[in-house]
Amino acid sequence: MIAYLELLNQWAKKFETTSDILFKIQAAQEAMICLNQHQLPKSNLPLLSFSERDIFSNFALMPLDDDLAMFRQEIITTFGLWHIPNQQWLMDLHHFISGRSVLEIMAGNAVISAGLRQLNDQVASTDNFDWRGQDILAPEPWTYVEQEDALKSVKQRTFDVLILSWAPDTQNIDWQVLTALRSKGFTGDFIVIGEQNGVTNSPDFWQNAILSEPEILNQNHQPFDTIKDAVWLVK
Repeated sequence: MIAYLELLNQWAKKFETTSDILFKIQAAQEAMICLNQHQLPKSNLPLLSFSERDIFSNFALMPLDDDLAMFRQEIITTFGLWHIPNQQWLMDLHHFISGRSVLEIMAGNAVISAGLRQLNDQVASTDNFDWRGQDILAPEPWTYVEQEDALKSVKQRTFDVLILSWAPDTQNIDWQVLTALRSKGFTGDFIVIGEQNGVTNSPDFWQNAILSEPEILNQNHQPFDTIKDAVWLVK
């Protein structure tokens, strides 16, 4: 993290008089500093990349563009976070939940659960932690997470809102979860954060899910790189 922040500091000095470029650099810096303090960024990150037109008009942007493209991987390896919520989006989610009981499955380091608990939402958080040792050596949850398989959680627990963010595309546990919800006649809200037919979730899931993209859950959740994830309600 320190090396990457220093790299961003060098870029900030180089472009300190170019406000639109500096804005992207400072947004990445501030996000990393917040996450290091177990705090969420206040608002959504801007699009960190530059267009081809921008780069052709200023070739000095090419190496900066490459370094900003490393931001997500830096967040993954440093903090064990694949999805980066922000405080405004979390408040939208809190209002959407509106006092209902919540279960977050495959919660990872449970950033969403931690934020909702700070807002006094009733949240259960589970993960089997089978991702340990991949991009980050050990889980470091921001709040209590019970070690439990996602499918077991869905079948045995009672909840009104289910949250699943950035499920892997290498297994179809997400489709198994959706099948279980349909079998039990779940009438609440199943919130999935991911890139449709992209780097998250299984092909089985995307082919069979009935999706809607509510404005309230996406107005403060916008992609910041080439991965176009969104917040979906799934039936």
